Amino acid sequence: MAEFWVFENRTHNYARIHRRTCCMCNDGRGMHTSSSGSNGHWHPTSSREEALRLAQQLGQLTINECDTCGGEAPDAALQCVT
Repeated sequence: MAEFWVFENRTHNYARIHRRTCCMCNDGRGMHTSSSGSNGHWHPTSSREEALRLAQQLGQLTINECDTCGGEAPDAALQCVT
């Protein structure tokens, strides 16, 4: 199971690292109920280090970690407000 996910936003040219439990990530499903997939893509990784390497390889202009989970908080789901 992937512990970290990288969201590649092709519209706004960024890659963002999330922990799988983050409400923004939702284990690679994102926060929207449906998506065309044309704006972005979720990439699974097994570690934070692997996620950072992958994000760099994607070639997006900006790479950052999620503001909600920081890409590392194990209880990121608890930080999400619904």
